[in-house]
Formats: sequence, structure tokens, C-alpha cells
Amino acid sequence: MHVKGMRRQERKKKLLLNMRTVMGKMATMDIQRDLNYQFGWNRHIMKYVGIWPEVRKWNRPSSYVVLIPFLTMLCFGCGPQTIDLPFIAHDLDLFVENLSMANMTVTIALVKTMIFWTNGESLKSLLRCIAKDWATVETKTERERMVNIARISRKTMVACTSMCEFVAIFFLFLRLFLMKRNDSKSLILQGYFPYNTTISPNFELTEIAQAIAIIYTAASYSAVDTFVAMLVLHACGQLSNIKHDLRNVHSCGNSNDLQMKLKKIARKHDYVNRFAETVENCFNVMLLIQMLGCIVQLCFQSFQAIMSFGEEAKRYMIFQIAFLCFYVVCVMMQLYIYCYVGEKLTFESTDIANAVYHCEWYNLHPKDARLLIIIMCRARASPLKLTAGKFCWFTVTLYTHVSETTDENVR
Repeated sequence: MHVKGMRRQERKKKLLLNMRTVMGKMATMDIQRDLNYQFGWNRHIMKYVGIWPEVRKWNRPSSYVVLIPFLTMLCFGCGPQTIDLPFIAHDLDLFVENLSMANMTVTIALVKTMIFWTNGESLKSLLRCIAKDWATVETKTERERMVNIARISRKTMVACTSMCEFVAIFFLFLRLFLMKRNDSKSLILQGYFPYNTTISPNFELTEIAQAIAIIYTAASYSAVDTFVAMLVLHACGQLSNIKHDLRNVHSCGNSNDLQMKLKKIARKHDYVNRFAETVENCFNVMLLIQMLGCIVQLCFQSFQAIMSFGEEAKRYMIFQIAFLCFYVVCVMMQLYIYCYVGEKLTFESTDIANAVYHCEWYNLHPKDARLLIIIMCRARASPLKLTAGKFCWFTVTLYTHVSETTDENVR
């Protein structure tokens, strides 16, 4: 009987162990599904461009995939166009076309690619933090809040990437259509090349390389923007969870439980602050370059649109105006994403203080209530911001100023 009892206990232990293993695997699968939903779209595009965050090593082949799009954009995009600028400086129309079409856009895409690739290790640590947040979520309400943030991030990724690729394809078809109608052997992107581009197969191969460079540009341009937006929105979601915990802090049974909960909240608050500061330190220079580039692009594009009303271009004016509209919408949409997530981050971080104020602190013991002052002071003294080179921070107000400045310059 004793032996049978021991065998029965062993079977129970094995059954419990198997159940825990199955539950652990199911939980891991749920986390992977959530992570894939949150940034799976970007992962595919960034692996295609070669900038998916990872630890860069000299003996890892994936660390060098980025050279293919980088050299393609440099050698067939902004490089030849930049070299060609001194040769066309006397012709205002060609000069404006050079800067308004692809030169500025490809240059910004190259800067984004370099900065994102060099920060691969830091960004990989941020992805680990996101996975940890999904694994340690405690309540159903917190998980639903994170799922809503992930849904917004995914929709933003799909919309922006699709829009940028559509504009790139529209530009390619427009250039090819105008070249065919004019029966000329001009390239998609006019520039200086160290070989004769008017003969075959140099002309065809250069055109194919330029088309690939434009697709790479659209992919890297949009992927980086949406990835940064996803990181900032995730930080906003974690701050929202902290506010929810603060509003319910008065429900703790005794002083020890309250202190333990406040300690946990303070640690998580510091953890989210470090997360957002890492994002800011990695991308503030890139954002400054992009904001200035957007202003210059919009001015040159608007000037080119005005010049397209000339007699010679009247037959194809409708196509150029249509492309201009799509292009401006795309550029302004990318800028608005940064302004939106930047303002949301600042609001959520400062709203921590309001959550402390409304948490029924007056029902707590004065000694315990004073502990909340530290969290309130941290939220008010150093709100989180997404800045452009530390000069200004992204808000909807900044977006309005950029729009007004561009409109004034056009006028």
C-alpha cells in the first residue's frame, strides 16, 4: 500500500510538471503572438533592408545585409545627384528638381539607415524590455490596454509603409511615362555617373538600379519612422498602466502593503523613464535632420508645382500635381506621427502627477501619503519628451508651426 501511494504521488507530480510545461509553452506562444502583432510587420521590412535591431558582430552575415540597400541608395541615388549639383547650379529648374525629387529623400533615408544600424544593440535591449512587459502583465485591464496600443502601432506601420511605397511606385511610373512620351534616354534620377549612361546595357542597368534604390528608400524611410513611433507608444501604454495602479493605491490593506506597492510603482516609473530616454538619445539627431529636411522638401516641391504651370508642361501638369499631392501628404504624415506620439508621451508622463492627486491620498496615513510626493515631483520636474536634436520637442503645436512656415515660404 505504501509503494502504491508513492507511485500515485509520483504520477501526480509528473502530471503537475507536464501541466506547468504546457502552460508555460502556451504563455510563451501568447507572448510571441502579441509581439509579432505589435512589430512583426516592421521586422519583415527591416530584415529586407538589413537594419533589424540585433547585436552587430563582424562574423555574423546578417550584420552586412545593410550594405546592399545602403550602397544602392548611395551609388545610384543621392551620390550622383549630389555630385551633379555644381554642374546644374546655373539652371534653377534642374537645381530645384534635383533637391525636391529624390536627392533629399534618399539622403534622409541613408541617415536613418546609418543611425538605426549603429544603434542595433540599444534597440535590441528595448525589444527585450517590450517582451518583458508582455510577459509580466498582471491584470486583464493592463493587457487590454497594451493590446490597444499594439493595434494602433500596427495600423500606423501598415498605413505609413503602404503610403510611402505607393508614392515611390507612382514616382517611378510618372518618370517612365514622361521619358517614353519624350522619347529620351534620360534616367529616372538625373545625376553624374563616371560612365556613359546613354548606351546599352549601361542605361537599362542604371535604370533598374535606380528603381531598386527608390524602393529601398521608401522602405527604410517609413520603417524607421513607424518603429520609433511603436517604441514611444509602448512607453505611453506603460505610463497609462502606472496611472491605473496609482489610482487604486488606496485599496491596499495596510501600511506595509502600500509601501511595497509604491516601491513597485516607483521602480516601474523609473524603468519607463529610462526606456523613453534611450529612444530619445538614439534618435534625436536623426529627428532634427528629418524635420529640417521635411521643411526644405516641402518648399522645393511647392516651388516646382508652381513652375509646372508653364506652357511646356501643361500637357502633363495633372500628373505632376497629383504626384505632388501624394508626396506632400506622405511627408506631412510622417512628421505628424512624430508630433502625435511626442505630445502623447509628454502628456502621459506629466499626467502621472494628476493620477497621484486623484488617488484618494487624503484617506491614507500622512506618513504614507508623503511617499506619493516623490512620484509627483519626478513626473512634474522632468517630463518625457521626444526632441529634434535637443532643440525643440515634437508636439502638435510644432507640426502647426512647420506647416505655417512652409506655407509662408511658398508665398
